[in-house]
Formats: sequence, structure tokens, C-alpha cells
Amino acid sequence: MSTLVSEAESALLHLSTPPDSASVLLKSACAANHEESLTSQYAKGALKATRGSDGVVRLGFSLATTVVEEDLLALGVAALHAFAQVNWTGPSLHISPIDVFQTDGEITDQELNEAAIEALAYCGEPIYHLAKAASFLYVALQIFGFLPSPVKVWRLRAGIMWIKVLDEPVPLPAFVTTDATALREALPTTSPVRPLLSISLSILATLLSRSSPHSNAQREASSLARDAAKEDGLEWMLTGRMGKRTKWQIDEKTQLVVLARDRSVQKEKSKQVEDGSNGTVVEESVSEGEKAKVPEVLNLNDDTLLERTEFTITDTPVASEDASSSLSSIDPADQPTISPFSQAVLLSLSLATLPQPTSVLNLHADILSTSQVSAFVSRVLVDPQNWSVHSMALLLRCRAEAGRTRTVERGVLQMQALVDQLKDGSPTEISAISSAVKKEDMAEARDRLEQFHALALPPAWELERELATRYLSLGIVKSALEIFQRLEMWEEVARCYVSLERPDRAVEVIKDLLEGARAESELVMDKRKGGNVLRGGEKREAKLWCTLGELEVNSAHYEKAWEVSNHTSSRAQRSLGATYWAAGEWEKARTSLRLALAINPLFPRTWFVLGCCEMRIENWAGAQEAFGRCVALEDDDAESWSNLASCHLRRGEVEGDADANEDLDDIEGGVDSTGVLPFSRKRAAFHCLKQAIKHSFDTWRIWVNYMIVAVDVGEMSEACRALGRIVEMRGEKNGEAAVDLEVLERLVDAVTRDQTTEDDLEPESKNYVDPNVGRGLAPRVERLISSVIYPRVSASPRVFLAHARLLLWEGNYSGALDAHLKAYRAGVASDVAVEHDLAKFTDAATQVEEVVGMLENLGPKDGKDGGVVAKDWKFQARSLVRTFLGRTKGSFEDEPAYERLKELLSELR
Repeated sequence: MSTLVSEAESALLHLSTPPDSASVLLKSACAANHEESLTSQYAKGALKATRGSDGVVRLGFSLATTVVEEDLLALGVAALHAFAQVNWTGPSLHISPIDVFQTDGEITDQELNEAAIEALAYCGEPIYHLAKAASFLYVALQIFGFLPSPVKVWRLRAGIMWIKVLDEPVPLPAFVTTDATALREALPTTSPVRPLLSISLSILATLLSRSSPHSNAQREASSLARDAAKEDGLEWMLTGRMGKRTKWQIDEKTQLVVLARDRSVQKEKSKQVEDGSNGTVVEESVSEGEKAKVPEVLNLNDDTLLERTEFTITDTPVASEDASSSLSSIDPADQPTISPFSQAVLLSLSLATLPQPTSVLNLHADILSTSQVSAFVSRVLVDPQNWSVHSMALLLRCRAEAGRTRTVERGVLQMQALVDQLKDGSPTEISAISSAVKKEDMAEARDRLEQFHALALPPAWELERELATRYLSLGIVKSALEIFQRLEMWEEVARCYVSLERPDRAVEVIKDLLEGARAESELVMDKRKGGNVLRGGEKREAKLWCTLGELEVNSAHYEKAWEVSNHTSSRAQRSLGATYWAAGEWEKARTSLRLALAINPLFPRTWFVLGCCEMRIENWAGAQEAFGRCVALEDDDAESWSNLASCHLRRGEVEGDADANEDLDDIEGGVDSTGVLPFSRKRAAFHCLKQAIKHSFDTWRIWVNYMIVAVDVGEMSEACRALGRIVEMRGEKNGEAAVDLEVLERLVDAVTRDQTTEDDLEPESKNYVDPNVGRGLAPRVERLISSVIYPRVSASPRVFLAHARLLLWEGNYSGALDAHLKAYRAGVASDVAVEHDLAKFTDAATQVEEVVGMLENLGPKDGKDGGVVAKDWKFQARSLVRTFLGRTKGSFEDEPAYERLKELLSELR
């Protein structure tokens, strides 16, 4: 065992058997015997609760002169796991905090819990007010904060549990993640503790990305989950195999499947026992008592869909324990057993490697995400080994099944069964959906907690909230309302009333709570000091004021929430900022939004509105900062990228284009093929717009901005691509107006001004072609005109002339001459105004002379086919001039231009 992690701490991390020399307290904590650990003499002497002179209950721990770190760590772990058992995994704990804490005077269990709930509020976010035994979490955090650095893993685990019980996720203190990351890097790759750290850090990143599933935290979670798999020796592959998904399917189709194996000893579902008498091998089935105790699994019972995908049987041998063959040799219908921790890693990978960022609660919204998660979940469900791992797999399956009519019913019923499994299984505590669970079929606390920290299991109340939300989405409003009322989630209760078209009832509920007219459960309402005080303190009261403000559209309620929370409610200032924004009060909105983000910065929409406020008051530096934070949280927000580009351009106008204090390395893609470019605001804007079009491919306005900036910074190939995309989107409707003729002409200029030939290049430069000028750009511009513009815009003289210049540069004289003639026909020949408008007549006469000059210069030249470009060029020129003179004779025969054309005609004879 590495010296970085003691043997005792390692035993606690794995809930394994500690050394024989370990104390009784340490052995009890490793066995998850919380009653024995927390009621020990050591615990009762250390954990104390006192009432101050102000009547406030305070929790903490006191230690003897000599501190045994292992015992104190075991006490903290026991308290943390007791909190997890009560609020996450079950079964019920047979002791309460009042049995553990040493008190001075009359302090009730309710007061202990209330004191812990108020103390656990963090960054203005309260924890759930009905959380049970919150004092255990509080004292665990206190102990882990007191102990020295060897408890970095437990600090991280306790911090993750703390985030899970907060109303909104907030970043942990920086030292917690920094210390854990440093320990992970210091541990050898073979250490059994390293994968535990990796998966915990991955779960933390996933939690922080909950408010913004597109954030960088999601990519960090993916990387850490993959590292955990590698460190654990888990090999996995997401691939396809032929199989059937429905009962009546005839032809096999490719089905998504996860193939996995790890370095643990492979255990078959049946044991092979050699008969010593004759040397034969017989099958001995695993007895019922050896089966893992897992939650109840509901069958689909559908008349079309199979319970499980039936994969095509092949002759490929199944990979054995010592097989050196690749994962592809594994039979998807008979995969080797993997450890429970490897199963937990697979479930983390299922979320961390989604094909596109998706909210965990809305997996069904994206078919690719649903298919991928289902493949990982199926790999885990076929081999039940651990209560918590199996519960998490079933929960993910419920979320994935919420979007299909054939599976949504099973998904809701399974979620109800999961809620019931957290209870002790008595018929009085569970719903009619689930059957009563016998005590002998219930997993022990240690089995449930063994892999708990490797999973993103939600607390029991969050699971019930999700169940109620599913009911609400199916229109079962009354059942959802009953659950929300029992959980005392009054915001959701108000939403239910609004969906029932009873907003007046929603307002009444919130007002009654705030005025004390409505009594919550006995555990929640405390009538000390002559008034009604909501459990959760001022933080929770502030949330109710915010909810009332949303229902009555009254900003005064948000201000009240801000005052009640003692200036710690991020939500109150977010709501005030949105109200001021809607009213056009930009300065007030900016102030409120900055206050909100200083408390909790994990709200990309709030950063976006702040950036818009800064733009309104023309504070471009502040707007750049806000939109920069926005895209850091949601890197696929095209509108934020576009606004960030605008900020760079505006700052360039006001402050100048170059800024020596900034580095282009901060802008994604800031280095081109020739090296690092000096910082330029226009170039920064170009890269921002490049990200914007990546995530909003069909927004033509962003493409227009991208095209203009690309021309300004010399990225002509990108400008060419942008112009083509704009014409594709707008050409059918807008015709010639969809083509930016100035940009097209500049693209042709960029090609034709480069007169370098291949013979002029140095030998070492012949392999590099600049895509923004000359030979590198010409094919792109040619495709743009021929394949994109011409099919949609076929009567623009300027387009024909631009194409003519390009063809002339390429040496295609026949094509260039043809383009000039098309330009004349589309312009002068079809414009009746030249017959009565002097200015237009003069311009047209000049164009006639130019076309005749092109015929005279290009007609006699040799074409690509070896013949002359135009043998009859004189005849064509005479016909063109004669026709034009005939059209304009009656109006302009006395004009000098008319006389010049007559002279030109005589020269052509």
C-alpha cells in the first residue's frame, strides 16, 4: 500500500477487512455497523451539542489531549455513511442523532437537525429541509476538515454528498479538488485507490455540469471516467452486433452493445466442478442463497419488444480469463463477469461519453443518448452483483425509457419500485406497485454502501421528485401533487396548481407558508421565539419569496428575498436582474446579475444576460468577460460566441485592434499552419464566429458576419465557404441579393493578383499551397461560382464578369469570353433603360466596347482543344455593335458615344 494512503484509510475506502491490530471503532466502520460506531464511548465523548446564550444550538466535536487519527477518521466515515444510509441507500438506521451527541440541557432531535440544516447552507444555497440526520453530515465535514492531508479522498467524498443535498450545485472550496487531484497524480497507476479518486472526481465534474450540460465539466468528467476504467483494468468497447430487438423481427439489424471485461477473476454464472471419479465436468448451478440481493426488476411484458436484445449466435469463441484475443471476440450474449466497481465505472462512462451533451434527467430527449445509455445499462443489468450499482442501472434505464410509448409505463413503475426499495419493505410503507420485500432479500448496509461513492445516485427525495415529475409529464397531476406536498416541495406544488389552471391556489399556498397560516410537518415548523420559523432558515424562506415573485410577477418579493437571506440568495438577484432587463433598466440589471454571479457563477444564461446588459451600456470589456464565461460553461452556445465576436470587434474600434496584454492562445484554434499569430481583435472575433457557425450551422446572419470578418483577416478560403453557405440558404428566395458581390470580387482578386507559377516556387515550398491566395484558393472559388451560385443566380452581370476574370487567370480563354458575353446579355442586352436613359446609355456603350475588345483579344487565341477560341469573332462583334446602335439610334444618335461605336463598327468590317 502506498504511503500516501494508510492501510486503515484504504480499508475504509473499500469497506474491506482492516488489519487485525485495528481498533474496534475502525473495524465497526469498515463493516458499516454505524450503530456500534456512533454509540461507542469514543463517539459519545467526542460529539457534542450545546445551546448558546442566544438559544442557538451548535454542533461540533471535542477531543482528548491525545488524538488517535485512525479512530477519528473512522468516526467521521461512520457518520458520513450513516447520513448516506438514511437519505440514499437504506435500510433505516435504528439510532438517531440525539442518541449520539452529548448535550448540555434539553436539546431535541429536531433542534439538532435544524441546526445542522442551517449550518450546511453554502453560497446562498440551502440543503433540502427534510433531510434526515443532517447532523451526521455536518460533523463528518468538521472531522475531515480537522484531520491532516491523508483524508483528501474523504474530504472529496463528503463534499460530493454535500453538493448533492444542496438545492443548486455550487463549486466546492478549491483546496478540496486541488488536494484530491494532487493525490491522484502522486499515486502510482497500480494503486487501488487511484481509480476511486478518478471516479469521484468524474462524478463531481458531472454534478457541476448539471446546471449546464454543455460545459467543460462534462468533458472533464468523460476524461476522468476513462482514466478510472484504465486504472481499474477495465477494457470496454461500444460497438455494434447483429441481432433482433422485437419479437416479430425477421432480419437481424445492427444493435448497439457494450463489450467489457476487467482484470478481476472471471466468475461464471454456473460453476464447473470436476468429478474426481471419472474426470468428467458437470454443471453445478449457483444456489439461490448465493445470488446477489438487488432491487426488484420489472419486466417489460410488451407484445412487440423483447425483454433483451437477442444477438446473432456466431462461432467466435468467447474470451476467457486468460484469453489474449481482443474485445471483439467476446460473445455479447455471454460476456464475462466484471467487478461491481467496474460496473459502476461503466455507468459513469455511459453518461460521461454521450454523443452530445444531454441533461441527465432528459436522456429520452435525444435518441442517440438513449441508445448509448441503454447499451451500457444492459451490460450491467445482465450480471447483478451489487444493490446500489443495480439501482443506478435501473434508474438510468427508467430515464432512457421515458421517451418511448412502449417503455414509458415500465419506466415509471420501475422508478416507483426503486423508491419503495429504499424503505424497509413493509407493506405499510410501499406503494401498491411493488410487492413487499422480505427481510432476508434485503441487502445489508455494507453491500449498499460498498460502491455508493462510485455512483451518481440521487438522494431519496430527489428520486421521488423525479418520479413525481414523470407523473406530471404523463398528465397524472394529482399523484404528482400528492408527492410534492408530502415532500414539501412547494415550488413544484405551485407549478402543479398552475398546470391545473389554478394560479390563485399556488399563490395562496406560498403566502400561507410565509405568513405561518399553513403548518408543515411537525419536523419542519418550529414555534420558538413566538413566531413560525421555517426549517432551513432564511435561505429557504428566501426561496419561497422568489417563488411568490414569479407567480405574482412582483419584483418587491425578490427584494424581500434578498433581505431575508441576508444578501446570500443568488436566485433573488438573478430574478431581479431579469426583471430589470425586461424593463430596460440596464445599469440596475447589471448590478443585480453581478451580485448573483458572485455568489454562484454556474448559470450560463445569467452570464449571457449580463453580457447583453454590458453591450447595451457599451461596456465592451465587461461584455467580453461575461460572454467569455458563458461560452466556458456552454461551449455550444452560438449566440454567445457571436456576441463575443462583436465585443472583440467593438473593442478593436474603440481601443485599437492589437492588445499586447492578451494572447491568442486563449482563443480556441488561435494557431494556424504557419505558427502562432500575433493577437488581433479581428482575428479573435474570427475564431469566435468560427465556433458560432459550428453550433448554429443554419443561421445565415452569423455566416454573414463570419464571411466579412474572414475577409478582413485574410482568411479568404473561409470567406469563400461562408459565401457558399449563405447562397445555399438564401439563394432560392432572394436570388442575386443573396450573393455578396463585393466579397465575390475580392475572392477573385485574391486569386488573380497572385501571378506566381509553380516554376517560380522554391523546391521546398512546392508542397505547401496557401489556401487563401492564387492556386490554393482558385478551385474553391471556381466551385463556388459554378456549383453554388450559377444554379441559383443565373442573370447577374457582375457574377459573370467575376467568373470571366477567374477563367482568364486560369488560361481558359474560351470560358472567359463566354462569361463576358453572358454578362453582356444579362446586363446591357436585357436592359430597356439604355434606350432612353443617357447615363445608362453611356455606361452601356462602354461595356459594348469592352466586350468587343475581349472578342478581339481572345477570339483569335488557341483554345484548350487546339482550335481557335472564336473563328467568327468579327462577325459576333459586328452583330453586337450593330444591334446596340439600332436600339439606341432614335434617342442618342447625336451623342459622342454613339459616334464612337459607329467608328468601331466600321473598323470591324
